[in-house]
Amino acid sequence: MCFDLWLAGQETTSTTFGWVINYLIRHPEVQQKLHDELDHVIGSDRSITLDDKTQLNYVNAVVAESQRMASLLPINVLHRTIKDVEIHGYKLPANTIITYQMSQIFNNDKYFKNPDKFDPERFLDKTGKFFSPPELIPFGIGKRSCLGEALARMELYLFTANIFNQFKVKPAYGQLPTDYRINNTTVIGVPFKCEIEPRFGN
Repeated sequence: MCFDLWLAGQETTSTTFGWVINYLIRHPEVQQKLHDELDHVIGSDRSITLDDKTQLNYVNAVVAESQRMASLLPINVLHRTIKDVEIHGYKLPANTIITYQMSQIFNNDKYFKNPDKFDPERFLDKTGKFFSPPELIPFGIGKRSCLGEALARMELYLFTANIFNQFKVKPAYGQLPTDYRINNTTVIGVPFKCEIEPRFGN
């Protein structure tokens, strides 16, 4: 069971980071703002740690917006009613399989203005501080939320911050990656090539 949890976590984290790269290639202005924050807060001479997380508001916003846009698990863990129940006027008998569709929340302009736009700044308040609204639930919610949420959040933050602090990522041969989505165990993107360029000499 532990191996299954570890394996599932590896797939979702690596797939999410693939989407981070995809979005930042297609939105160079966002990547530049990311670099600007990293240069201002960190510089080029050290690794980024969890201690830096509260200062890297734009990094956190980029990760959050990538998770929202990718909507990696659009349909969450299945549940079963244990008795007859009525939800918003719908009568469900006992043993009905139910779930909620997270992608409908993430793409609802009631919660996220202009949901089709990649905009990390939707997760920054007026002072530039990162905040996570209650509607952003990429790991699910309640007792059946992802067991590896804390680990995944840590990994995505550290990967994004450290890699983009040292490198600039560009489209290979000028060919932008597509945002076409392939429904698999998780929602994956079409494989793409990119150029990785060091930001600080050798």
